[in-house]
Amino acid sequence: MGAVRQAASRHRKTTSKESKAVTDQGLSVDEFTTIMEVAQKDPDVREKLMKRLKD
Repeated sequence: MGAVRQAASRHRKTTSKESKAVTDQGLSVDEFTTIMEVAQKDPDVREKLMKRLKD
């Protein structure tokens, strides 16, 4: 049972760090999630996003 608790704790810390990284860039987690969902479904959006990330 201790291993499960440790894994859950690591997951919460990771999620918190990821959320902070997103919000530090001026986005909400919901906005980021929506952008990622659209990019997965739309190749044109994905291409534009990848170009912006490379610049």
